[in-house]
Amino acid sequence: MVNKATKLLFLLSVLLFAAVLVLPAQNLKEYSTVDSLKVGDTFDFAITLDRDQQYDEINFPDTTNFGNTFEIRSRKQFKVSSFKDSLAYQLQFFGSADTTIPQLPVYLIQNQDTTVLYTNPVPVAFHSVLAKDEKNFRPLKPIFDFARTWWPYLLGLLLLGVALYYLYQYYIQKDEQEESEPATFTPTPFVNPLKEYQKSIKELEKAELSSREDFKEFYIDLGDAIRKYYESLYNLPALESTSRELLTMLQNGNIDENLIQDTRAVLQEADMVKFAKFEPTTDQADRALKKAYNFLERAREIDGPRIEHMRRKHQTQMEAERQQFYEEQEQKSEEVNA
Repeated sequence: MVNKATKLLFLLSVLLFAAVLVLPAQNLKEYSTVDSLKVGDTFDFAITLDRDQQYDEINFPDTTNFGNTFEIRSRKQFKVSSFKDSLAYQLQFFGSADTTIPQLPVYLIQNQDTTVLYTNPVPVAFHSVLAKDEKNFRPLKPIFDFARTWWPYLLGLLLLGVALYYLYQYYIQKDEQEESEPATFTPTPFVNPLKEYQKSIKELEKAELSSREDFKEFYIDLGDAIRKYYESLYNLPALESTSRELLTMLQNGNIDENLIQDTRAVLQEADMVKFAKFEPTTDQADRALKKAYNFLERAREIDGPRIEHMRRKHQTQMEAERQQFYEEQEQKSEEVNA
């Protein structure tokens, strides 16, 4: 009897354990619509979560989880059922080599406990848009022998001598003129970053947009105008940086958030025209120019005091250089008279 009871208890324990194993548990799946991408391509990516209970909060991946190679253009969350959630992303690719969508975390928060699930990494191949190098080259032209003569060398030496003579006379006269005329100090003019930026986007109002190359040049000049502004005012390597690198520098540099948003809007649209199959219209170009003017008004409000400080600092430096210049001239004059 004892052996039968023991066997029965063991069998019930096994069945209970098996029942626990087949209970629904958290499950995370990822879906992607592409296997190879070019720079600027957009594609769909989705995450589906099957869960076994209700949670106080569920946090899906955001921009920081995708890294610098992928940028979120949009995302939408759907509640398929009481225990199933789905999040659809539209991503844009900015890589230049084969890469991988990394493992992405989903946080399930219940009271003080947090459960983290991860998606599987998704490999993505890079597809270059550059044309392949031509395999066949044109043959080299044959080398011809020419008869050697001495008179071109003699003529060349004669012309060189005449040129050296007149160059010598020019510098002699220039030195005598400089000695007779008192030297004057010419200060370096102050370059206002706001005025230079306004001048650049003012020129873009005259742009004729009749072809894709015209639009491409328009957006490149528009993006460079903003980059030059940051380079001259904040001393950032903006012209040498990609849009993503510049935006990261602005965020790390505590730049006004509204300025960063206006900058992002203009540079992202410019990148779409340069790298992706995006065909803009004149209306879109006008809206982009309007965003550039919004940036101008915001920059005038935010950076006005900074620019005024730069102007005063420049003026002080010019006064110091002026004084040093005339002191050196006076010292030279005293040495000549002595």
